[in-house]
Amino acid sequence: MSDFVIRNLAELGDRESAQAAEIFVEGFYDSLRYFTSDRDKLARALVHALVREQFFVALEEGQVLGIFAYSAGQKRAFRFQRAELQQELGWMKGSLFYFLVRRELEKPLHLAEGQCYFEAVATAKQARGRGVASQLNHELISRLGYDDYILEVVDTNTAAVRLYERLGYVEFRRKPQRWFRKQTGFNARVYMRWMGDQAQSE
Repeated sequence: MSDFVIRNLAELGDRESAQAAEIFVEGFYDSLRYFTSDRDKLARALVHALVREQFFVALEEGQVLGIFAYSAGQKRAFRFQRAELQQELGWMKGSLFYFLVRRELEKPLHLAEGQCYFEAVATAKQARGRGVASQLNHELISRLGYDDYILEVVDTNTAAVRLYERLGYVEFRRKPQRWFRKQTGFNARVYMRWMGDQAQSE
């Protein structure tokens, strides 16, 4: 596994934030393409919403190769502005995104004290299989110091489920997706909890 430089996005500039948004879109494109098939437009629409203090990135030669965001307490990793979304996606799709996606990504998680929720985990396509997500996971668990780490993955992302299992996560709940399955691209949300340092390399 390669050693990447792990940095908090708040320590970096707009260039790295734009790269992080592009990687997010690449990783979650199946759930986002309903609003537009233009990946660049999606990235431009979303970059403003990244709460940089909540995002960590893996860097190699100044290039962002992976992202790993977290929420704890009342802090979430995204904060959307409707005007920004409408500017890139148009009035109708921007408004729909604001009301549907914002509700999901900004709603309070009601985490217990000592709990941390990992989200927006994604690796650039050209860096997959190099241990980017594994190193980000290890680094954040080491740095953040919470007692309990949980994350969510969709059931159709079987590669991610296998990766998290290798990293020591165990499924504890599954929530069926009742509406817009075709648009979201999955059938259920799988919730997993880190049960100890059983990590293996990707």
